[in-house]
Amino acid sequence: MKIVLIGYRGSGKTSLGKLLADETWKDFIDTDDEICKRFGDDSIANIWEEHGEPEFRRVEVEVVQETMAKDETIVALGGGTLMQEGARQAVEEAVDANRVYLFCEPEELARRIEADSRSSATRPSLTAHGGGLDEIRTVLEEREPVYRAVADREFDVTHLDPEKALRYFIKYCMTAD
Repeated sequence: MKIVLIGYRGSGKTSLGKLLADETWKDFIDTDDEICKRFGDDSIANIWEEHGEPEFRRVEVEVVQETMAKDETIVALGGGTLMQEGARQAVEEAVDANRVYLFCEPEELARRIEADSRSSATRPSLTAHGGGLDEIRTVLEEREPVYRAVADREFDVTHLDPEKALRYFIKYCMTAD
C-alpha cells in the first residue's frame, strides 16, 4: 500500500513521511524534491523565476503520475499539487493508496513556516500577500475543499510534533476502516 500525504506547506508532510518510511520500511518520495531534481535546482522559487510556474506545474503532473504508479511508498505531495487536474486524477485513481490530508490550523502553519528559514528561502509566495497568515488563509480557502475531496482520511497535526504525529498516525490512519 502507498500512503499519500496531502496538505499545506508546513503541515509536516515531509517530516512525517520520512518517519513513516523508516517505520514501515517503505521508500519515501517527496514530489517537490523530485521536481527540483529534474530542474537541477533545490529551490522552487528559483524554478518559478527561471522557468515559470506553468513549466513547474507541467513537470509536477509528470512526477505525480509516475509516483502514483509505484507500490509500497510513502509520498509527500506539494501543497498545490492537487490543484493540477492531471496530478489530482493520478492521486484519485492510484491503486492501493491511503490518501491522508494533514490538517493544521492556519496560525500554526504560519508559525511553522516562519520558523523554517529554508522554506522562505526556497518557496515562492503564492499570493500578493507575500506570505504570512493572510496568504495561508487565502490559499487554504481554495485548496482545502480539494484536499478533503481527494483524501480518504483527515488527520489533525496542529498540536503534534513529528514523533507524536507518527505514533498517532500509525494507530489511527493505518488501520482498516
